[in-house]
Amino acid sequence: MKRTFGVTAACGAALLATIALVGCGRGAPASSGGQAANGAGGIGTLAGSTCSMTPGAPVALAIGARSNNPAPGLTASATSLLTSAIKANKQVSVIRLDGSPRVVFSQAFTPSGANSESRKSDYNTYVTNLNQILAGTENPQTDIRAQVPQANVLEALAVAADDLQSAGGGNLIMLDSGLQTTAPLNFTTGLLADDPQTIASYLKNANELPDLKGLRVEFSGLGWTAPPQEDLSIADREKVAQIWQDIAYQAGASCVEINPAAPSSQSALSGLPQVSVVTLPKPVEVPRSCSVTDLDDANNVGFDFDSTTFRNPAGARATLQKLANVMLSTGESVTLTGATSSEGTDQYNQRLSLERANVVKTVLVQLGVPASRARTFGDGSHLPGRLNDTGSNGQLLVGPAIQNRKVVAKLSGGGCPAT
Repeated sequence: MKRTFGVTAACGAALLATIALVGCGRGAPASSGGQAANGAGGIGTLAGSTCSMTPGAPVALAIGARSNNPAPGLTASATSLLTSAIKANKQVSVIRLDGSPRVVFSQAFTPSGANSESRKSDYNTYVTNLNQILAGTENPQTDIRAQVPQANVLEALAVAADDLQSAGGGNLIMLDSGLQTTAPLNFTTGLLADDPQTIASYLKNANELPDLKGLRVEFSGLGWTAPPQEDLSIADREKVAQIWQDIAYQAGASCVEINPAAPSSQSALSGLPQVSVVTLPKPVEVPRSCSVTDLDDANNVGFDFDSTTFRNPAGARATLQKLANVMLSTGESVTLTGATSSEGTDQYNQRLSLERANVVKTVLVQLGVPASRARTFGDGSHLPGRLNDTGSNGQLLVGPAIQNRKVVAKLSGGGCPAT
């Protein structure tokens, strides 16, 4: 028996009482029926600002019915927005979120009947068609279930936004864990260790953001995963949410809602294309005697884009205090080598990397380290062991780029082994 998920009408032209997404076909498991039971009205923004979606406006719904992602379920807010859009005869679009997102449904409810009974029939036909799309079809062109390996959440946002902008704007709803596994925002490259604002700024400067100008965006399911993807900690889930909130605002969204509720299903749909597993961040490096430590975003010694200014001055100073304490207690010296990502010329990157190393030295001297015990160098974008931060088509890969932008601190002294 085929199991469905989708839209149901109680009768005639009645309101959409429930929208629930569960598995279908391909041996997919069933869900208990959406997220409304997990806390209707439990929507809020990370920043704590007042933000609300627009009833009766067009809706674009991007759904990650894919591997490594819990079987998706709608929030009560999303249910209400879809209902009001249909009743207002506004466009409703559904976007499949996989490695190559696409629109699988885009249509407004436009009754043609001359009387109430025929309009009820038109309504039921529309709802049935939408329900069939959400249930999963056997046609790859209209199937909401993933067809292509990996997950490109950023592209799904772009596809949904383009479709929504063509309808004059409205509400964009994203249902996914947010763990993209394709360039330029590949979370498998260590993005969870990086600063959300830095990630969003990199994408903006690389012209990799979708056009969300004037749109209202609701994210649901961010940071929630299904096996084989390892569960994220609360802190990592919050970071994923912060990353997408910053991206949406940088892309011009007028309002961003984050629904923190747990998904109603803990299982992914089965039999779908593979999605790479994201390795969770390792514990932050702490400077130790005779060690080599990367001073970067992961331990708060990250810099603003194209700048020698610490993005978190207090955090950077706290980390450098630990480095200074080791040097002052052991009498060791430090070699500070600055490095950059690959954008920019060699000459510019060389200068910037040296300036960043000198900024770190300045703080260490302020903390009591003799200036004579700190040497600085700049290696630009040529530091040995750096990550490849350029994709096959020349675009900047955000995760590796951020991780290449650092200062490496190598401690040495009489008690350290020769290297």
